[in-house]
Amino acid sequence: MVALSELKKKTTLQAIEELSEKQELRPYLGASALGHSCERFLWYAFRWCYEEEISARIMRLFNRGHREEPEIVKTLAKVGITCYDDQAEVIFCHGHAKGHCDGKSIGIIEAPKTPHLNEYKTMSDKYFKDVCKVGVKASKPVYYAQMQIYMKYLKLTRALFIAVNKNDDSMYIERVHYDAEAAKELERKAENIVLSEEPPKKKFKPTWYACKFCSAKSICHGGGKIHKSCRTCVNCDIEPNGKWRCSALDLELSTSQQRLGCKKYEILECLNNG
Repeated sequence: MVALSELKKKTTLQAIEELSEKQELRPYLGASALGHSCERFLWYAFRWCYEEEISARIMRLFNRGHREEPEIVKTLAKVGITCYDDQAEVIFCHGHAKGHCDGKSIGIIEAPKTPHLNEYKTMSDKYFKDVCKVGVKASKPVYYAQMQIYMKYLKLTRALFIAVNKNDDSMYIERVHYDAEAAKELERKAENIVLSEEPPKKKFKPTWYACKFCSAKSICHGGGKIHKSCRTCVNCDIEPNGKWRCSALDLELSTSQQRLGCKKYEILECLNNG
C-alpha cells in the first residue's frame, strides 16, 4: 500500500506509470514463446532463473489484446464464420510444454468446410504495416511458430491469422498453411530446451538489439544473480507428464513447492559458473 503522503508528491500519471506487477514465470514452456530466436533465453525462463516485473504500460498492452478478442469473434460471426473451442489446450514435450489457442473456426469464406485455427493479435502501426507487406511468417516468426505447433496437435491444416492495427483499427487477415517440417523442428527445439541440464550456448552478443531488452540479460551476459527455486537446484530432476522430483527429499514437487525451494538448495553448477 502506497502512503498518501507519498502519492501527494506525484502526479496521477506518475503514480500510475510507477505501478508494476511481479510476474511469476510459467510452470511450462509456452507454445506462444517457442518461436523465440534464442533457445538460451527460453531455457532460462523454463528453469525460472530470473524474476520478472511487468510495468503498468505493458500490462495495459496485454489487457488491450485480451479485450480485442471477443470483438473479433463478433465481427467474424457477422460474415457467417462460427468460432468455437476458445482457449483449447495443447500439451506436448513430455507434459512440459503447453499452450492455449485463441480458438477454432468454421465457415471461412475462402474454404467454408475447412476448420481453421484462430490466432488474434493487436499491433502498433509500424508492425501492422510490416506484417501486411511481408506476411506473418517473415514479419512475426514467433506467431507463425505458435500457429504451427497448435495446428499439429489440434490436427488442423489451416490457421486464420488476424491482426488489428491499434492506431486505426485496420484489420489484416492471412490464411496460414500447416507446415509439418516446421512443426517437427519446433518439437525438436522444445525437447532440446526441456531436457537439457544446462543452458544452450550463447547465440548472440550482448550488443544484439534483442539482448538489450531481454529479461535474462543480466544472468546471460553479466553474471547476474540467479533466482532461487527448485528448478535452479542440482537436486531437482525433470520427469515425464510435466512432473518434477527432488532427489534429496525423494519427493514429487508441486508448482508452489518448486517456487519456494528449501534448505537443501544447491545451485546448478552450470549457473554457478555464469
